[in-house]
Amino acid sequence: MLRLTASLAGALALMATGSASAASRGETIATQGTAGGVPACASCHGVSYQGMPALKAPAIAGLSQAYILARLAHYASPAGKNPSMKMVATALTPADRAAVAAYLASLPKAPGVAAAGK
Repeated sequence: MLRLTASLAGALALMATGSASAASRGETIATQGTAGGVPACASCHGVSYQGMPALKAPAIAGLSQAYILARLAHYASPAGKNPSMKMVATALTPADRAAVAAYLASLPKAPGVAAAGK
């Protein structure tokens, strides 16, 4: 619960600042990963984040920031069962999660993506 609370606090602080550097950080993480070993989102979700069915990686472009943050919090929690996403979610700081979520939410949604996370 404390980790989730810290994650939400970091996310809310980032959303409140609307920092251009945070948006840039989100794009960097999504396209290149982190020095700490987090892979780029694009490596599984596709260059345009439109999903890669062969990897069972869903489209994430254009989903709401709140939805992406909630999913990352889920994967970081004991309930998260996807080993790849658990590694990513637990390795990202709350500010990095918020930056990635803001960046992905700013992108156009993939055609045919269900209403979840709009």
